[in-house]
Amino acid sequence: MNNSGLPADVNEFMNDIGVNVRMSGCLAWQEDAKIKEAMMDYRDRWSRSRVTPEALREKCFQIGMRDDETRRVIDWLTKTQSGRRLIPSRRIGLRWPG
Repeated sequence: MNNSGLPADVNEFMNDIGVNVRMSGCLAWQEDAKIKEAMMDYRDRWSRSRVTPEALREKCFQIGMRDDETRRVIDWLTKTQSGRRLIPSRRIGLRWPG
């Protein structure tokens, strides 16, 4: 864990998302797809024991996401942690850092 309350790998991933959020001013579809793909392909990294909705919500705001974007990401997290499937808008070939 780090000061964000997230595990280091998830924190780093969200920091990478934040770079593009800040550049574009919003959570673009490409970043949507990256988050969804990460949550589905690396489900264990997003488990309830590692990532709480509160910690992820705080991180989303730290990296510049709007309220509506943050709500969407938290909804995806909740679905992922409940074992439900997310469908990315487009497969982008994500590679998890590390």
